[in-house]
Amino acid sequence: MKRKLLLFGFTLMLVPALFAQENNLQKLKNAFRSEYFNLSGYGQIVYNLTEHPEGNNPNSSIDVARAILFATGKLGEKNQFGYMLMYDFGPNARLHELYGEWTPLKSLNLRIGQYKIPFTIENPMSPTRIETINFSRSASAMSGSVGDVNQLSTGSKAGRDAGVQLSGLLFPKNGFYQLEYYTGLFNGSGFNTKDVDNRKDFIGTAYWQPIKGLRLGGSIYSGRLYDQVRNRWVVGGEYNSNYFYSRAEYISADDGVLKRNGYYGSLVWKLVPNRWEIVGKYDFYNNNTSLYKNGVSDVTAGINYYFAFLSRIQLNYVYSDDAVKGKNNTLLAQLQLFF
Repeated sequence: MKRKLLLFGFTLMLVPALFAQENNLQKLKNAFRSEYFNLSGYGQIVYNLTEHPEGNNPNSSIDVARAILFATGKLGEKNQFGYMLMYDFGPNARLHELYGEWTPLKSLNLRIGQYKIPFTIENPMSPTRIETINFSRSASAMSGSVGDVNQLSTGSKAGRDAGVQLSGLLFPKNGFYQLEYYTGLFNGSGFNTKDVDNRKDFIGTAYWQPIKGLRLGGSIYSGRLYDQVRNRWVVGGEYNSNYFYSRAEYISADDGVLKRNGYYGSLVWKLVPNRWEIVGKYDFYNNNTSLYKNGVSDVTAGINYYFAFLSRIQLNYVYSDDAVKGKNNTLLAQLQLFF
């Protein structure tokens, strides 16, 4: 009987301690998750097996692609002012984004700082949400990302730039907005790089949503880098439903003496929504349209498995056909962890 009383008394003593520990954990969570300060991050680990690697790249490699930490939040009592800070702690450690914005209305957002430029549908998308492991070759090469031919050697490789932008949502209808617009002036020299020629590049983008889930539109890009003309345009659209997602774009670039173009189309079957996805994608990019036989096409087949919110395992097979370098087969696997 005495043992039972002692055990009961010890249990009663533990209860306040357990509640105190739970409250401390909740306080810690609240400190990093509020409307004024929200700390999140993600990491991506990629396995790449390539039949014919380029240069000194290995045939088989496991790499940390990204280790991102970002903070967002609101400032002021009316929550009209916001901010974003994003840093990559991966192998190529560097600042990705830093901007402040003012949003007095849904139809008006003013943003200044460094962030992804609003050119193409795909470029502003987060790597955590794109359906394939790699971005489309054509979109990357003509939006200031990997493969862009007239970026500074120290300039943009992630589709980002520093500038000022106006954007907004117009004409609400049945729970969605029919028109979305972006317009801005940017340095044109890439992220983490000062403007080199005192000229600013212009970007204008508009999307029309006739029905919920369907967006149609395009962008124009007009600028220069030193004396190099950089004029580009894109048209495309995307459709999102409970069981399917698709996106397609055609992109053209007039970079002075160099003319380029490309297009891609992607289809996602949400086999089990928020759990399993089957992915197919076709991408074509021509880095010099004046050549008779040129361009590379990529056909991607993949499967995605989500085991938590934005945490997933991806498997991609990519068949590439390059008019100059020949054919290639690549197997990619990626572990993505989001917190």
